[in-house]
Amino acid sequence: MPDKALLREILDAQLEMVCRFTAEGTILFVNRAYAATLGHASDDLTGRNLWAYVTEDDHAYVSQMLDQLTPASPELTIENRFETAQGTRWVLWRNHALAFDDAGRWHEAQSTGIDITERKQLEEQLELLVGELNHRVKNTLMVVQAMAQQTFRGTGLPAQPVATFNNRLAALSGAHDALSRTNWTGATLAEIVRQGLLICGPDDMRLDIGGPDVSVPASATVSLVMVFHELATNAMKYGALSTMSGKVLIRWDYQPAPGDSTGTVTIDWQESGGPIVATPTRHGFGSRLVSEAVPRQLGGSVQLDYAPTGLHCRISVPGATSVAGMG
Repeated sequence: MPDKALLREILDAQLEMVCRFTAEGTILFVNRAYAATLGHASDDLTGRNLWAYVTEDDHAYVSQMLDQLTPASPELTIENRFETAQGTRWVLWRNHALAFDDAGRWHEAQSTGIDITERKQLEEQLELLVGELNHRVKNTLMVVQAMAQQTFRGTGLPAQPVATFNNRLAALSGAHDALSRTNWTGATLAEIVRQGLLICGPDDMRLDIGGPDVSVPASATVSLVMVFHELATNAMKYGALSTMSGKVLIRWDYQPAPGDSTGTVTIDWQESGGPIVATPTRHGFGSRLVSEAVPRQLGGSVQLDYAPTGLHCRISVPGATSVAGMG
């Protein structure tokens, strides 16, 4: 069998769709799977324009993505809708630029595609379910808050315990908001810190926050939001944030685990400029949550140093992922 015929037979035996095309979209070659998906013979598609089969609403996105192909980065993956003989389908394409001009612009490329319609439908269903779950959780939290207001009304209790309870519910609601925006896959540490410190107000200049882009798994998100909420509450009542001259420095660092896609994030909460700190003689709910939630629920560690110049809390949490390293 001639080499050309053998190569053609190998490509036609592939279950994945294969299409070679020019930068203008002119089809140079398709294999049998690609042609069958469109309801044509392979030779009938040669010379046609592939944009006729890309769903019109996806043209701009696909074109923008293909423009990113360069000699230094000649490969990329695109998910887009595809107009087939059976109707609109979702396809995942692995694109590879094969030839470039002197200016570095590609002029010939090849795509290999697989149908992912069922996966996209499941993702849409999951998004709907997560949205419904978040809606119900928030409704439940609102009911609990209303019950608390009614239960404590007229009992003669000080207002502060009720306010503390409601603030904790608000922090818990914020944690669920952060998770719902990512379909409960986790949240960035920056967003977790932001939700935990909402009690301080969005423009509190006494807060100095920063660190690398790190994502924390869903299992850790709620606990960490609540830990930061309790640290902030304590700082506002007794620590650095109880005075206008006080400061809170929040920094974190990420250390990848050897041979693993995840690593450990270490967070430092350092207060300064507030009242002289003394080691507490009793531990309430907030203190116990800060010291126990991370080790028990997340497998991490918490170190509390009640230095006279300001509380220092170091938190280490495993299972984090560098956002910059995700692709």
